[in-house]
Amino acid sequence: MRSTSRQLAWLAFILAVVVTAAACGSSDDGDAADNPAVTSPTASAAVDYSSLTGTLNGGGSSFQDTLQQAVIAAFADVAGGLTVNYAKSSSGDGIAKLASDSIQFAGTDRPVKDGELSGGFLYFPVAAAPITVSFNLPGISELKLSGPTVAGLFAGSITSWDDPAITADNGTAVAATPVTVCRRSKDSGTTNNFTTYLDAVAPDVWTLDVGGTVSNWPANSQGGETNSDVANCVKATAGAVGYVDVADAIKAGVSYAQVRNEAGNYVTADLAGTQAALASATVEDNLIFDPLNAGGAEAYPITSPTWVVVKTDQPDGARATALRGYLGYLLTDGQDLTAGAGYAGLPSELRSRAVAQLDRLAPPTT
Repeated sequence: MRSTSRQLAWLAFILAVVVTAAACGSSDDGDAADNPAVTSPTASAAVDYSSLTGTLNGGGSSFQDTLQQAVIAAFADVAGGLTVNYAKSSSGDGIAKLASDSIQFAGTDRPVKDGELSGGFLYFPVAAAPITVSFNLPGISELKLSGPTVAGLFAGSITSWDDPAITADNGTAVAATPVTVCRRSKDSGTTNNFTTYLDAVAPDVWTLDVGGTVSNWPANSQGGETNSDVANCVKATAGAVGYVDVADAIKAGVSYAQVRNEAGNYVTADLAGTQAALASATVEDNLIFDPLNAGGAEAYPITSPTWVVVKTDQPDGARATALRGYLGYLLTDGQDLTAGAGYAGLPSELRSRAVAQLDRLAPPTT
């Protein structure tokens, strides 16, 4: 568990990265403005950023919003003629807006469901990051929780923080404080990944729904539309527990637990644990990957993937070129910003596979 001072230090670093990105871009070699082409394994994906024009609108996943904002700020320094916007809401909302063509790319932390998108579309992996189990127990900043205990807290079978299961995880009684669950109110990829994890590690305890929406949350639970809303719910409510991406947990200044992994170790929701989980994830042909409950002594067990989803057929060549440009930057230079924003960047092989499919974005042939 990170202490409050270490959380604040990480938050300061995140903010510094975002500000620095806006000022000078993200290329390690410092010459992005002089050499603005995407450096990638496939020459066909290279785009002259300075020639890009127009506007791209994206939205959806609040989980990836911190990274999107950092990358967009850095991208503006090398592609001043192309405006990129990203509005956080939820994965389900992003996919729905992409389906209606009101945005050009959708952020999602879960795969697209059957019937949500018509026609061809592509997954572009963005990064991975931990889903924290954030809590508000005055005077307590360190906590250990096993998977079944987390399931009991969110299912409503554990109603007080002095429950024997929590005492057993920590070796001492915690607090005789009632539990309030803070959770997402809309179709959410974070909810999908969190409930999938709980169902995998504690199927006898997790008796609620599994997926992006849960209809049977505990009656006293409080809903929020985005990750930051859930983080603020935890911050404002003594005895609260919520599932929140690490960037928003740090921004809100809430504490979060160490969670026991498959190897039996209690692991902090940090970059090292996320990278360990990501390294052992299996990647499908369509670039879907699942780092939840990954093996390994250091793996953080509630590690979430996140993607950008884009329709394969674009209305014209300019739109296709703009998308190739921004996504190419996100997958190359933009990956330099992942750690500072609280995410684990893509392994090189997965990044190469994602870049290789950029040139599939094109107007339909007639």
